[in-house]
Amino acid sequence: MTRVVKMLLSCVALVGLIPSAQAIWGGFVYTGAATGVGNPSCASVSIDHVVCAVRTGKAAIMVNEFNTSAWAGWKTLAMSVTSDPSCASDGAGKVVCAATATTGNLQLSIFNGSVWSAPVSVPAALFSAPSCAELAAGHVLCAARSATGGLTWSTFNGTTWSAFANLATTAVSAPSCTTDNNGGVICAIFTLKDATLVNRYVAATGKWEGFLNIGGIAGGEPDCSSMNSAGNVVCFAKAFNSGIYGSRFNGKAWNVGDWTVYAALGGNVNDNANCTTHINDQLVCGVIATDSALYADVWNGAAWSGWAKVGGTGVGSPACAPLGTGQVVCLVMGPANKLSSTVGP
Repeated sequence: MTRVVKMLLSCVALVGLIPSAQAIWGGFVYTGAATGVGNPSCASVSIDHVVCAVRTGKAAIMVNEFNTSAWAGWKTLAMSVTSDPSCASDGAGKVVCAATATTGNLQLSIFNGSVWSAPVSVPAALFSAPSCAELAAGHVLCAARSATGGLTWSTFNGTTWSAFANLATTAVSAPSCTTDNNGGVICAIFTLKDATLVNRYVAATGKWEGFLNIGGIAGGEPDCSSMNSAGNVVCFAKAFNSGIYGSRFNGKAWNVGDWTVYAALGGNVNDNANCTTHINDQLVCGVIATDSALYADVWNGAAWSGWAKVGGTGVGSPACAPLGTGQVVCLVMGPANKLSSTVGP
């Protein structure tokens, strides 16, 4: 039986049939009066400290800081961009937030725990939103689709960015990249016939290990998250039946057989989930369902809890980041393009 057939046969219950999870999530808190567009991105700075970024209606990037229990308020950076941002912790107390500039360059700002740097532009020819991830402590890798459908990428060593290089492939989506917390970064893209390609960059060798086709029938963009456990990574996709599916890499040899066949998490959603590790080998996933509410699903190391309604009203995909306390904060784009957040579970 092919991966595609297994994926189609795995469909489970709709998220709207699962009881409410409001009891283990806090109420929704508005993050400020400013309005944004597209999907936000968030990353952890330290315990109980997260920063988020989102595109404005004037093609800039605005940022906000969640510290303990309150938002500092939105601040607009002097950037001119065409894509949603991607924020990534560098593993050393800083966060890089990057987007595709109107020139096609990579434009970014770095939060050092207190202030944001002046925006920097790295020469590139990006043809999608970038995706950034920690490579090693103090080091970050950012990748995007190139104009020719390849993967273009650059690494940051804490001081300078390498020249963007290109990997030949056939990408039909922006990539999703994540640290494997094991000296590498794994990136996923969707390719022809709706399949998923994955590749791993190893810091020690400075090389990519090669694209693997792990199958599936996916739409939109992928979402990958580290399990913070022996190099394990999970990548999620929204299938054409509007459900969420995931495939897990076991952190071992870079072979197709080290990825599980896509398995169904269920759901009836508009866009892909956003997932993050809140405890080692555990995950929290957030998604906006077709009823416009936020739903959450928790992997406890052995099983999924099932999608449960948190509430609120949103569009697109939420942005969830760990607080280092066993909980996450999820940011949601809501009515009138204002953003709100909730903490759980």
